Amino acid sequence: MRTRFGFDWFDWLMLSLVALLSVAVIGPLLIRSGGAITGGDGLFPVDQLQYLSWVRQAGAHGLIADRFDLAPDTRDFLHPSYLLSGLGHRLFGIPIALSVAAIWKPIAVIVAFLGARQYTRRLTAAVWPARTALALALFLIVPASTLLGWFGAGYRLRYNLDFISSEIWPGQQLVGYEVAVVAIFLVPLVLLGVEKSREGQRPWLLASCALGAMFISWVQPWQGAELLLIVAGVEVWRWARHRVVPRWSLLWIALLGLVPAIYYALLQRSDSAWKLAGQANAAGANPDWDWSWWAVLICIGPLLIAALPALRRAGNDWQQTAVRIWPLAVLVVYLQPFGTFPFHSVQGLSVPLAVLAVQGMTTWRPTWLPKPRWWWVLPAVLVLTIPGAIHRLGIARDNINTRIFPYEFRDGEREALRLIETSPHPGGVLANGYAGLLVPAYAGRDVFVGTHSWTPDFEQRSRRVNQLLFNAYLTNMSGKPANPIVVRESQRFVNSTGARFIYEECGGWRGGAPDLTSLIGPLIERSWRFGCARVYLLKPTNRSRQISKQLGGTDGP
Repeated sequence: MRTRFGFDWFDWLMLSLVALLSVAVIGPLLIRSGGAITGGDGLFPVDQLQYLSWVRQAGAHGLIADRFDLAPDTRDFLHPSYLLSGLGHRLFGIPIALSVAAIWKPIAVIVAFLGARQYTRRLTAAVWPARTALALALFLIVPASTLLGWFGAGYRLRYNLDFISSEIWPGQQLVGYEVAVVAIFLVPLVLLGVEKSREGQRPWLLASCALGAMFISWVQPWQGAELLLIVAGVEVWRWARHRVVPRWSLLWIALLGLVPAIYYALLQRSDSAWKLAGQANAAGANPDWDWSWWAVLICIGPLLIAALPALRRAGNDWQQTAVRIWPLAVLVVYLQPFGTFPFHSVQGLSVPLAVLAVQGMTTWRPTWLPKPRWWWVLPAVLVLTIPGAIHRLGIARDNINTRIFPYEFRDGEREALRLIETSPHPGGVLANGYAGLLVPAYAGRDVFVGTHSWTPDFEQRSRRVNQLLFNAYLTNMSGKPANPIVVRESQRFVNSTGARFIYEECGGWRGGAPDLTSLIGPLIERSWRFGCARVYLLKPTNRSRQISKQLGGTDGP
């Protein structure tokens, strides 16, 4: 029975589960920390803290630069979503930690649900097949890593199975990548709009689809390319197979959809930070990333096998053809040599796989296959949605408990960053990789070490900062004067960075952040302690004056 907005009880159940999943990490974090969250969300909060840096810059300047390098900033990156969040933070006082989640998480929940619901209903006629497809489209995560772990599979194999299945799983994007969710699930809505725009003269609908394609390409270039390939592929296939004349007005979708792709290509050619990010995220950049074809098949195998009977049954139907071309478009985008981080190409793949799997087991089921019955379909759906989600959310919980990433502020850390933010002295900050993730968003300044993708010589820089802190800790614990060689090397390193501030988070040190005075005392102009965190203002040098002049002050309030 349909209720308000035309939703039935199952629709409301699915919408509620999507909403609960979206706050599965940040919700408990808010309760646990008493609101002292950094804005990190999900399994890899490094990305969210980078986004918050972009939000702050977009609100202050409109355009965005790389703040993780202590180098002169080139403000040349425009991002519509983070510009909106930046204006919300700057004009309406939305806390920086919630500037993305407060605006985009509700939108992501609604768009994800509607995109999956409308698409699965269009392509699966019967009630329960449509409901099954909807559940799989929204929550599919094959528990390959969990199952193989029971049989003693090695860490690297389980890591890559987790990697592949999580990229396909919409839940990965719902907890921390809300803007990406909006783009991913706009793809089925745009495909439905394109189909309707072909049925009659609806210029407003075509314009909406073209703008939607532009937004998707700007936010998620992989899905933007897939959308264009799907539309072009359907038009070419129907002309070649059924002599249906293509609608040339659809070129507007291609033209607007290509604008962000050209923009990103220009950024990667002209901006050193974007070149670095492209190299760091290239397919073979990390030896642990191993997407062997058989590993990918393990993660999509259950639905792919079920989908096989339906793959060649499109007929002359525009949307039935589109859903079959969709996985091929994903494969093309994954294999093409341009761009960066091709693994994002599989995001959104759960939608066509869910539709085709349900069609393969119902509408076009071979006679020799058993008819679907609830007593085996329901357990299959539960296995393909629940164990993997519990496993991945358990990893996020472990990350929070072990403080691998800065999900929440500890005693004095926020106050220390606020001091750096409000200091009248221009210049950048020296901090380790953990603390450095917070500096651009919460102090509005460049930092020597930040994210792997955007910090030059990340490994070397991280190692040298950690060595400085560890040497200070050992010296403090020993109670003896520091080794003169260590003192000399420490001072030479700090001066070489050109930083004006040093920020130490609480870390795992006994007694809080180690006192650096014994190593770099002559370089310190003033120091502060906030709970277990420390801040040092360094005396200006020729190098720090030059860098401070280039970097300036903070990115607004």
